[in-house]
Amino acid sequence: MFSKKAPLALSALFTLSLSACSTHPIYNGHSGHDNVSNNHSYNNLYARNYQPRVNNWQFPEHNFRPVNSSKLLSDYTEQLAMKLIQNMNYVNSRTPIAVTSFVNLDDNLQTTNIFGNHLAESFITEMQGFGLSIVDYKHTGNVHVTPLGDFSFSRNGKEIKGYPHIDYTLTGTLTYTNKGVIVNARIIGAKSKIVVSTAKGFIPSFIVESLYPTRRVDGIILDEIQ
Repeated sequence: MFSKKAPLALSALFTLSLSACSTHPIYNGHSGHDNVSNNHSYNNLYARNYQPRVNNWQFPEHNFRPVNSSKLLSDYTEQLAMKLIQNMNYVNSRTPIAVTSFVNLDDNLQTTNIFGNHLAESFITEMQGFGLSIVDYKHTGNVHVTPLGDFSFSRNGKEIKGYPHIDYTLTGTLTYTNKGVIVNARIIGAKSKIVVSTAKGFIPSFIVESLYPTRRVDGIILDEIQ
């Protein structure tokens, strides 16, 4: 026969087992979960092999993803653009502004991705809509007609006939968290390097993830995005 202490001991053991099952490593936004227990081996394998990544950042595994959302990247860019306009000094409709890719806040500030380029493209639209003079320095000045399409843009410096006069540059940095991306935008004098306007915002990970579509068949991911 069990003693009176036996049910208490069993209850405590059951509570500890539940606690162990519900505990998992803290995700830092830069790498997958550590494989510290067999209970999470499947999640670790999924995070390493199937979750899309933006350079070394992985989309949060259990983050909120609305089934139906009308939110677009342009909605967040518009808010940032309004902040830049409100804080802006010296810039006017006659001062040419170049918009460059937003870069990861790392040790070299030379790394970008689809999100950083999309953000820059969205800022071109928003800032021009406020009446500012935006310079598109990627335009070659020519039209290249090919069987695949007609092109006038290039990222090859040799194909761009001289760079236009630029007074200010709109650019910024990206900081990745386990819920999304912190965007720090700024407008900088091309010669003086003085920051004449700043804006800070947060873009949820599901907005960033929407720029990296994957093909699925019966729930199986066919494309891994790097």
